Amino acid sequence: RNQLKTILTTGLKDLPEKEAMVIQLYYVEELNVYEIAEVMEITTGRVSQIKKSAISLLRNHIKKIY
Repeated sequence: RNQLKTILTTGLKDLPEKEAMVIQLYYVEELNVYEIAEVMEITTGRVSQIKKSAISLLRNHIKKIY
C-alpha cells in the first residue's frame, strides 16, 4: 500500500498542470464535473477529456514501475 502511494504521488507530480488540477479537484476536493468546469472555466466535456487523459497518464506511470 505504501509503495503504491509513493508511485501515485510521483505520477501526480509529473502530470501536466491541467490534469493535476482536475485530479485534485475531483478526488481530493470531491467536486463533480460540473463544478470543476465552473472553477476552471471550461466545458464539462473538456473536464472529462482532461480527467481521462490524467488517469491514462497515471496508469502508464504505474505500468512502467511494475
